[in-house]
Amino acid sequence: MNREEILAKSRHENKNRDISEISQTKDASRFAIIFSLAFYIIYSTLTMIAHKPLNKGIAAMETCVMFAVYLHKSIKTRKSEHILCAVLMGATFLMFSFVAIMELFKK
Repeated sequence: MNREEILAKSRHENKNRDISEISQTKDASRFAIIFSLAFYIIYSTLTMIAHKPLNKGIAAMETCVMFAVYLHKSIKTRKSEHILCAVLMGATFLMFSFVAIMELFKK
């Protein structure tokens, strides 16, 4: 296999994207998740300090993001720890979603 064949195969596998671009996208996604979780923690803490009810919709959105991450990881890697995290985050997401919807339609 010559150099041109290897490069062509690499371009096909990476869908004509540069390796550094793929790495930057992964890093940006990781940063976005950490940033949103930090915001959620700060917001939840301020809500408790102010003695106001916690917005369950925000909690549902945050757990939805984490559920999606671990679901994707568990499908791709099939590792038991990723599957366990996906199941736990999925259950947490369903719980917060149910509570948020119930709160939304409460009279």
